[in-house]
Amino acid sequence: MKAQLIITHPGSAHFDEVAAVSLIQAVHADTVFRIERREPAQAELDNPDVWVVDIGDRHEPEKHNFDHHQSLDCPTAFVLVAEYLGLVETMSVMPWWHFKDEVDRFGPGKSSIKYHAGDDLVNRNPVEIWLMASFASEPVASLPLLKAFGAHIIEDARMLKSQIDFWKTRSRLVIAGVPAMIGETKESAGLEEFRRLEENPPAIVISLDRRDKGWRLFRYDGTPVDFSLISERPEIAFAHKSGFMANTKERLGIDDLIALVSKAVTSF
Repeated sequence: MKAQLIITHPGSAHFDEVAAVSLIQAVHADTVFRIERREPAQAELDNPDVWVVDIGDRHEPEKHNFDHHQSLDCPTAFVLVAEYLGLVETMSVMPWWHFKDEVDRFGPGKSSIKYHAGDDLVNRNPVEIWLMASFASEPVASLPLLKAFGAHIIEDARMLKSQIDFWKTRSRLVIAGVPAMIGETKESAGLEEFRRLEENPPAIVISLDRRDKGWRLFRYDGTPVDFSLISERPEIAFAHKSGFMANTKERLGIDDLIALVSKAVTSF
């Protein structure tokens, strides 16, 4: 089994290099990696069997050098590594991807404002803080956990991208003036990310009921739709009091479904 060395910077650990190391290990699952947190030597920067991550002032993928500190325009190390590994198209659909890139380059305060993420103090993740601290104090012992983390986020991203691609192919329509979409699936994963990427996202999403044999009717905040208005209709099995969702008893035909949903539209 091949063995390689990863070098990253000493001192406090950050999400950037931890994510980069995680992706490297997950993709090269058959390689045994050693890790050292220190400055790289010149010979190591020229040796492609040594991965130099988030340090070294070089971005040379062919030599496995992935630093970004030489320019604010350069993406963070985990993005550079993902580009080299052919993962960016898949990984960049993750809702945290661009935010985490900019946090490392421009700071959490500015990035939180740009991405409407709220107060940085509130958003600090105790699990992430623990993982960074563990890597900083025991980098070698942390490698198996980071490898598993890398495999997890890659698989998570692939699943999410698959769901986004699914929603892109679904039927779009307008119900009583409100943009809507129908997807014959019980899986709602990827909807939020799909809508975030769309210039004109659907305000109503109709999908299969997760628990029974009918339809699930769902509307997003700010949409003039109140499904509680149709709660007494014979076709309805359940309608939430706040009006954001309802379930039908049976799998109604599309024409009947559209007619039913239109009765919940309050204005347009």
